[in-house]
Parts: sequence; structure tokens; C-alpha cells
Amino acid sequence: MSQGRFAWRATMIMAVAIAAHAQSGDPDPGELAVLGGGTFGAGTHGAVAGSAGLAISRYGMGMFNFTFMPIGNHTIQPWPDRSTVDRSFVYDFGVDFHIRIPIRHRWAPYAIVGGGLLWDTVRQNTVNFRDTPVVRHYDQFNGALHTGGGVRYYVGESWGIRPEVKVIVSKQIYTQVMMGFFYVTPAGWP
Repeated sequence: MSQGRFAWRATMIMAVAIAAHAQSGDPDPGELAVLGGGTFGAGTHGAVAGSAGLAISRYGMGMFNFTFMPIGNHTIQPWPDRSTVDRSFVYDFGVDFHIRIPIRHRWAPYAIVGGGLLWDTVRQNTVNFRDTPVVRHYDQFNGALHTGGGVRYYVGESWGIRPEVKVIVSKQIYTQVMMGFFYVTPAGWP
């Protein structure tokens, strides 16, 4: 089975499990979060992320993530020798599973396991066969494996802070160090 088919099936199974369990009565049925920080691996660059998820149980949560990483003149795939990259923006669309380990009322460390799709929009400066400068725009796509961990610290009953370290494994390895806020959605929330 190809990687694409496996990732698609795993995503669909997770989505069905989340939807089937959304009415579970879990005290923390869902979460919305925004994070900011840095990405290391293709140089050092800033990154911002947002996520939404549903609790499958007290110990697990399915998360849909979006991350934006401007990585300058680096790309997620190699380029020919006679070209330079002027601008490269990477978007990471991911489906992750947080394995939660609630150790105290306010502290809940978690491990990350999941996958995603990296989309790189590239502006390339190169020369054509007549040695005339040309600017081209390309899109690159790669699958990615997500792993890492973090901790949820509940400042209030329905919100808190969430520091996280995530490793994105693709053609290259990117390490993200992020910090942000999360909000626990109420049980009747759409």
C-alpha cells in the first residue's frame, strides 16, 4: 500500500473515531489553540500555528493543525545548481493525535503522533537558455510525519498555556519550538 493511501485511510479512521466520540460527555470535549515560535532545520525561522481538536478520551485527543513557516531561501526539495530561491513559504496541514498524561489538576503533558502534508510555495530566480534572468513560481508537496511532545497548563478552568516541541520528518527534518494559548470548548459547542 502506498504512503498516500495509508495516510488517507489513517486520516479517515481518525476523523470517524473523533466524530463518533464527540458526544462522549468528556469534561474537556474539544480545544482551540494558537501558537507561535521558531522552526529549526532549514535555517532558523519563525512559525505560527493553529489547531482544533476533539477529545477521544481523557488520555487522547485528535487534532487538526495548520502551521505557517517562512523558510527564506530554503525549500523542502532540492533545486538545480543554477538557480536561487528568493522566497519560500511552507504550510503544514496535519492530523495529529495527542496522548495525554494528566498528572495533576492543572498539568497535562502529552506526546504527539501524526502526519501531515507540507506545501511549499517557492519564488525562484534563475536564468533561461539565453542567460536572461527569469522569475518562476513553483509549488512543492511532501508528506510528513509528526512527533514530539508538550504540556498543557490550565491557568483557568477553560484556558491555559501550551508549550510544545514538534519534530516534522519529511525530506528534511524540522524542529519546532512553540508556545501559545488554548481554549477548552464547552460540551454543546458546535
